[in-house]
Order: sequence, then structure tokens, then C-alpha cells
Amino acid sequence: MVRIKLLDPDTINKIAAGEVIERPASVVKELVENSIDAGAGRILVEVAEGGKGFIRVTDDGCGIDPQDLPLAFQKHATSKISRAEDLAGISTLGFRGEALASIASVSGSVEVKTKTRGAISGTYIRLEQGRIVESKDIGSPAGTTITVWDLFYNVPARKKHLKAAEAELVYIVDALTEMAVVHHDISFELFSGKRTLFKSARSPNWDDVLLRLFGIKTLKAMSRIKAQGQGWSISGVVGDPLSVRSSPDRIMLFVNGRAVSSRILSGALREAYRNIIPLSKSPVAVISLQVDPTMVDVNVHPTKREIRLLREGEIAAALTAAAAAALERHARPSRKEASIDSGQAEERAREAEETRSGQMVVAESGSQSTLPLASADERPVPLPRPPRLRILGQIKKLYIAAEGEDGLVLIDQHAAAERIRFEMLQDRYRSRRIRQDLVAPLSIELSASERVVLASWQDTLQDIGFDISPFGGNTYTVRAVPATGRYLESAESVHDLLRDLFLSGKAGSASSDRDDILKLLACRGSIKSGRELSPAEMKRLVDDLFLCRNPMTCPHGRPVMVSIEEGRLERLFSRR
Repeated sequence: MVRIKLLDPDTINKIAAGEVIERPASVVKELVENSIDAGAGRILVEVAEGGKGFIRVTDDGCGIDPQDLPLAFQKHATSKISRAEDLAGISTLGFRGEALASIASVSGSVEVKTKTRGAISGTYIRLEQGRIVESKDIGSPAGTTITVWDLFYNVPARKKHLKAAEAELVYIVDALTEMAVVHHDISFELFSGKRTLFKSARSPNWDDVLLRLFGIKTLKAMSRIKAQGQGWSISGVVGDPLSVRSSPDRIMLFVNGRAVSSRILSGALREAYRNIIPLSKSPVAVISLQVDPTMVDVNVHPTKREIRLLREGEIAAALTAAAAAALERHARPSRKEASIDSGQAEERAREAEETRSGQMVVAESGSQSTLPLASADERPVPLPRPPRLRILGQIKKLYIAAEGEDGLVLIDQHAAAERIRFEMLQDRYRSRRIRQDLVAPLSIELSASERVVLASWQDTLQDIGFDISPFGGNTYTVRAVPATGRYLESAESVHDLLRDLFLSGKAGSASSDRDDILKLLACRGSIKSGRELSPAEMKRLVDDLFLCRNPMTCPHGRPVMVSIEEGRLERLFSRR
């Protein structure tokens, strides 16, 4: 029988670190939060290899007293609270005393340089495997610099599952950007090697950071909101219906200066847009909730990302009402500012939804169109003997039912459209006819994290027909796109593509990555499940499918069709 035993301190620290430190961005978040709690006015973050090489955070905060420095890397040692009752009124970002001990336990080494304000000299310590191996007095400016080397060197399973360096860099950019938005009274800088990835200046409001995050067009289209109640107040900005995204990553929620995830608050915000934008879209918004610390529990999850709120329903209802009122004000025509009316907003939102179905697109800068492409209707070489099918109809707006020579055939309409578009893109790439120049270049504003993804995939994107170049600041110009119809001729489609490339976790340099992009383009621009097709559309889709080289599976390997032979049907109805 296996006996129960106490774990040793090293094992305990590694287990705890696994909950708190998920990736390099987690280290950046914890160290920067410590700098904010230390009263820093300037925070500098430097990383190498997406944080896998080293992470260095420098601040001009209050510093750490030399006597407290050894305690800072011990488990549950903190200056933020002293008793359990303090948890009911937490006002700092950190409070558990876990972060530094967890970081040190999974890093090859950690170096700390710190000096308190007014001290004659600073202090330097170096830790290896969580233990102090060197300590001395040094000359240094007031503040603290912490450098973390070789993260997850002793946790190979965690290190193996990290993404490519550029993908990890995006997580770091996003984490720092979030903190820069709500802590706009602090200046932030992020460097990767010699590259400046993010920089913000100290400001009394968050407009400067939002400008860097969203760009001038989106920021100008955002409306301010305010609401308050007993013990709480809401402030923020919400985007207009034309600023929607396909993913919810541009809804930023903060509670008492802490970035959080809340289905209740996110749902309340979406409720304000319910009759304005398609259900598949998500608004752009930044919401800050200041609440009495006794009304919020931040000690719910190790990462402190999840919270519990008292009077959550009251706050959510106020958020919905404030956002809806702001959208209504924005929709009214004004002498001072050009504003789109609600009918136009619904029309543009519907057009954007149609874009997702591969029908049409409207870009940020108005309608775009591409120059003619020779042989636009070219198709793959046909199979020697395509089956004879008689279209019977559509099932649940998902499948095409057809009668074949041997029985019934069911075809997944989206998977079929994906296969057709994928092979069309492959053929155009091989013949070097994939590039489609835009009649009028498209102007698009990219966030810091999107610029990192674009830089990583730039060569591969150019290889398959994109021409995206910097214009100045956050603005980029799109002069050409792959010939996929009109799907790619909008700013939203480029945002979606960059998001998909980031989620792939790849760096975009391998030849296989080219096909990954073509698969994404084929998927994004294809006929969607849930779309009603006319008999002519169904016949065209089936005819085109059997002109493909591999009509049986979609580019991701899923089956395109299933056959139910006549004998099987007879057995189902007990005719055999």
C-alpha cells in the first residue's frame, strides 16, 4: 500500500508555480504588477526569445529593503496583507506572496538589483533553483530590476508546450498593453532585442494608450460611458457598430485596476449591441469598474483573472444601459461630427455578416474592389469519371442530399466549399497568379500584438499574394491580397487572419505554414453552415467539388461526404 507523505518544499513550489506561471507572459504580468504596487512611474520590460531566453523588468518604484529581500522569494511572504481579514479589502494587485517564489522555483536563475529611495547603496542578489547563491551591495538608481533566466528549465513538459517565440511575444504584448490601459499614469516600454514593441507615456487619461492600441479611426468612433451606484462606478469607451471584431479579444474589462474575465459583464456589454451587430460579432470596448474592495473577491483563481462581485446584477444592468445610451447618441446625426445613422449601421453590420458567408465585403475606407485576374474561373483538373448525382435538396442548411448510382450521398456544404477554394488557391499559387492588386489601397490600423504577428509571418504572407506595408504609426497599407474573391478586401478580414495566425502558435517560416494560411483563407471565405442554398448553387457546388483532386476530405482532413448504399437503406427499412 502506498503511504501518504508530505511533499518537499521544492515540489510544493513547482506545483504552485504551475498554477501561477503558465508562460513567459505570466512572469511579465506578476513582475509588472509588483512594480505598480511599488509606486513606479516608469516600467521597462525587456525580453529575449519571447521570454524563453530572459525577462527583465525595471522600475523606479520604492525598491525593496535589504532586510526584506531574502523574504521576498519565500512562499507566502508579502507586504500587502498581514491577516485573513485583510483579504476583504484588498487594494493592491498582488497579495498572496506566491509570485516571486514560484518564478524562482522554475527559472535557471533570478537576479535582483534594488535600492530604496534615500538609501546610500543598492543591493544585488542572485538565486539559482530558488536559493540565494550571491548577495552584495552595489551602486544603482532607486527602484528595482529583476531578471529571470531560462524559464521552465526544470519543467520540460511546460517548456515543450510553449508556442513559438513570436507567439509568446504576442501574449507578452497583450499582457503589458492591458496594464498600460488602466494604469495610464505610468509609462511603459517593451523591448525585444532592439525592437520597441510597445511604448506609452504617462497621461492623466487613457486616450494615448487607446490610440496606440486601436488606432485613430477606431478611437474616434468610440463613445464614452459612465454610470455609478452605491459603492461602485463605471467608466469606459465603447466602439461603434462598424468597429466589431469576430473574436472577443477587444473587450477589455478592469475591476479596481485589475484585468479580469467576467461572463456577466461581457454579456451585459453585448446586450447593448444585441439588435445592432450580428450575433457572431463582438464589440470593441474598454470598461473600468471601480468598486468598494469589500464588494469584490479577487481570491477566486490562482491567476486572479476571475472575480466575484456583490450586486453583480445591478452593475451589469447599469453597464448595459450606459452602453446602449452611448450607442444611441452616436447613431444620431450631428452638426459637429459625421455619424452614421442606425439604419446604415445595421446595413453595414449585415454586409459584414455576409462577408463571413463569402458573399461581399465593405472595407473601413469604403467599398474596395480588385483588379481583374486572368483565368478567374480556373478549376483543378477533373477526375476521370465523376459520379452522377441528382440533387435532392438541403438538410438543416448544413448538408446537400443527392441521389447517386448506388444510393444516397450527403455532402457537408462548408467542407465542400473549403476543399474547392483550397485547391483553387493552391493552383493559383503554383502558377504565380495568386496576387490580386486592389484598385484602391486599403488603410488598416494594427495593434502592437498584431504588428508582432505580421512581422513574424511577413515573408510567407507576401509569398501568397499579400502586400502589406507600414504607412506610419499604427497604420498599414494593404495593396494586394490573395485572389479569394472579395473576402479579404476589408480591414476586419485582415484582423481576423492575424488573430488566426497567432492562435496557430507558429512562426510562419516553414513551407507548411503557407498551406496553413491557404487553409485559413479557404475556410474564412467559404459557404458557411446555416446558409440556405438555391438548387443552382447546390448543383454548382457539387459539380465543382468533383473537379477537385481530393474531393473526399476538406483541407483539415474532415470528411466532405458520406454515402449510404442502397442495400443499407433497404436494411434500415427491413426490406432485407
